[in-house]
Amino acid sequence: MGIVFGLLAALGQALAFISIKRSYKELNPSIVFFFDACFGLLLWIPFALIVGVRFQDFSMVVGFALLSALLSEAFVFYALSKGHISISGTIFASYPVWTIICSVLLNKEMLLPIHWFFISITIIGILIVSLPHKIHAKELKERAHLLWPLAAAIAVGLSDTLSKGVIDKSSAETFLFALAFAQIPVAVGYLLVTREPLSQFTRTIHEYSKYKFALLGSLLNIVAVLFLWLAFAHAYASIASPLTAAYPAIIVVLAIFFLKERPTKRELIGLLLTIVGVIGISLFFT
Repeated sequence: MGIVFGLLAALGQALAFISIKRSYKELNPSIVFFFDACFGLLLWIPFALIVGVRFQDFSMVVGFALLSALLSEAFVFYALSKGHISISGTIFASYPVWTIICSVLLNKEMLLPIHWFFISITIIGILIVSLPHKIHAKELKERAHLLWPLAAAIAVGLSDTLSKGVIDKSSAETFLFALAFAQIPVAVGYLLVTREPLSQFTRTIHEYSKYKFALLGSLLNIVAVLFLWLAFAHAYASIASPLTAAYPAIIVVLAIFFLKERPTKRELIGLLLTIVGVIGISLFFT
């Protein structure tokens, strides 16, 4: 079952990003993230309670959960609104690289040559995708939007590194439980910053066609996290991790067919290198 859960996590994450990106044609990212936070309450909390929450650790993890809700959740929704999802989604998928780099810098973790090889492959892929053929101010400006998914990947890497210690002291279920609650104030704050009224959500049912992709993408995103957890719970990490890390490849294919995105040959080479690097990292860091 672990392999099935891993494949479902990868497919769910890819479909989530495609649906979320499609919803941005009508909606601000803050609206979509609010739906995501609501689904987190509905699904993560009962799941965490069933698996087992250490309530005595809640006060210890809640601060890190708030940080994660801001850097690993809300900021990601904003960053993915920039550019083609086939490219921005793949660049964002490099967050394990930045988690490793942050761990080396902050936690003094030691890496083997094979680790640095796949890190280098991933970074080279990102550079190929991000940089223009010729380094001119105009071309750099046209690709500046790709800095957002890269910044989101770095933010997730930093957040994950800082959260790892408290998760090890408590449990992943307790952190997920706290994260479900932490996302709500962050989501409301995001709406206030973007001046989106809360009253609009009363029209969701009557204007379902407007909100359907936001609802679907947010739900799939929350469900994908549960499949990710189940994949690691029911299979060796060396099997589950590469499977779940394959979602960028699915995103590229889905974006071409459903969003009519057309990456150039150069971008496809960069995307391929990034995907190989991410899967390699997932395979050799477990």
